Amino acid sequence: MERILTLSNGEQIACTFLGQGTPLVCIHAPCIGSINFTSQQPLSDSYQLVLPDLPGHGRSSSLAKPFTIHDLAVYLHELMGLLGHERPILLGYSQGASIALEYALSFPDEVQGLILVSGFSEVSDLYLHSRFYIAEAMASIHGVPLLARSITTSHVESPDMQETWIRHVSLTDADTLKHLYVAGHSYHCTERLPEIHLPTLLVYGEEDRHMYRYRLLLHQGLPQAESVIIPGVAHQVVTKASAELNRLCREFSYVKKGG
Repeated sequence: MERILTLSNGEQIACTFLGQGTPLVCIHAPCIGSINFTSQQPLSDSYQLVLPDLPGHGRSSSLAKPFTIHDLAVYLHELMGLLGHERPILLGYSQGASIALEYALSFPDEVQGLILVSGFSEVSDLYLHSRFYIAEAMASIHGVPLLARSITTSHVESPDMQETWIRHVSLTDADTLKHLYVAGHSYHCTERLPEIHLPTLLVYGEEDRHMYRYRLLLHQGLPQAESVIIPGVAHQVVTKASAELNRLCREFSYVKKGG
């Protein structure tokens, strides 16, 4: 079920809810939206899935001016307040993991745990810098249709599902997307990772070798981090290895419930 909620500043946020129990807030990567987690919907048997569209995605309000990753953490924290969710588990994918980290740093007593998939706490190598520069350039020239098709085909193979993804991804506002890429590109919290004393699961694809350095940074910096490398998959773990990721998420839920 999708609802449109209004924040205190008048911005609207579209959010889909599935299931009951411990809230699992899934934070998507840029230029995808909440459809990013279609393959995680079976987790509604273990969690209440909370799938927000970040600003400028789906039917959420666009943001015309620059913003930071901290601003997005505050944005999601207000959403949790509206929903009455005091201590959710945060699942962040790719740049969504940066938002999850900032949320945990900003509201340390109001998070139950972190699941970070293909995540990073900084951008500090040529490969990831170049990916951000290309994405920022595409957003600047209103290249959302091209980004939508490229991102979709890298994540899903079914033609019917691809069309569904493209329709949702194409709703992304180009100006907001540009600011989102710029915010993620400049974000850096590596030195603050030891402040996060939360159960944390790090998940990466074995073939996503460019991200190994970031897995190491997070594993070394987060006091309660465990990491899993899934074979046969690159960055797109949420769709290309969804069965294994969902199993890991259920086990994380089991641990949190003291089973």
